[in-house]
Amino acid sequence: MSTTRLQEVLICFGKGKQADIATAQAAAAMWRFSKINAALANPKLATENDADEYGKGHEFPTATYKTAWDVGVTLEKYLGAEIGTWAVCFGLGKVVKSGGPNFVYTCTPLIPANGDAAELPYLSYVEQIRPGAGVVVDRQAVGMAVESFQISVGSGPGRANSKISVELVGSGKVIDSATGITMPAATAEKLLPSASLTLSINGVDYVTNKNIVSLETGWKNNIRMDSGFFPGSGFQTAGDGSTGAVRGRLEFGNRTGNLRFVARFENGSSEYTKLKAQTSGTAVITLAYDANNSLQLTWQKVTYSVVEIAETDQILTVAVDCLPMYDAAQGIITAVGKTTVDGICQ
Repeated sequence: MSTTRLQEVLICFGKGKQADIATAQAAAAMWRFSKINAALANPKLATENDADEYGKGHEFPTATYKTAWDVGVTLEKYLGAEIGTWAVCFGLGKVVKSGGPNFVYTCTPLIPANGDAAELPYLSYVEQIRPGAGVVVDRQAVGMAVESFQISVGSGPGRANSKISVELVGSGKVIDSATGITMPAATAEKLLPSASLTLSINGVDYVTNKNIVSLETGWKNNIRMDSGFFPGSGFQTAGDGSTGAVRGRLEFGNRTGNLRFVARFENGSSEYTKLKAQTSGTAVITLAYDANNSLQLTWQKVTYSVVEIAETDQILTVAVDCLPMYDAAQGIITAVGKTTVDGICQ
């Protein structure tokens, strides 16, 4: 008996965006990465039965019916310029590309009041284990969108101190066992280590002051999953109502941003004072590989919502929860990804 190890799985996903939610991407539009978590994008089928129907002469089910398909997956990776830029492009949704061969992607959230769409850009996600004659897994999830991304930066020299987690949700449409995708070569990643961090929050440079211990920041779209099943949204097999419904749209809901950091607490530390005064300011987070490969997140207006004094490794620290807010002139967040890779979310 042949044993299949999870390390055999290969994944790739759309570098550019799909033409629409139902149109699968071809190999040329994909790029391939590794990840550090074991989760697979397992399709889930919801069914119903006729147990509650009358006229059968009993209360037991006699038939089942496919109702709808669902698929999602979470990617956990060491943070690099390529995956970081990809996450903010697809996660925020509004992208302006400039430059070349060193590209700059400036990303902001979609604002329908300004004429933007309520749907996020879509991509395809492929998993393969031994594709071909002895295939174990070969499937392509079509119409995936970024539900959230979360970046964490900690103290220490290893890769684990600069990570990103990206949650993908999908239409439910899956091409199974015959994707026709030939995996591209693995993407060469330029890592953004913790040691490269520059950080200014509410007027304080925490790196220059040598106070920062850790931080977490991210974005959640709260996609309205149920609204994707509208009349006419489609089926797993086009035109075949017995194959189960798939979503025809993925629209963001009430989006939220988050920022939390831990810093050493010293005489004159201002966090508690700014909490009481509800002082607001910007938060600028930058991680870099070099001048052409970096990721910068700017929260345009933050206040402190929680300030707790505690200890980390017997050093007095302060843990601060920030509330990102909308600024009338600058919006809520601007993310700038720099990379030598062309075509991200294009």
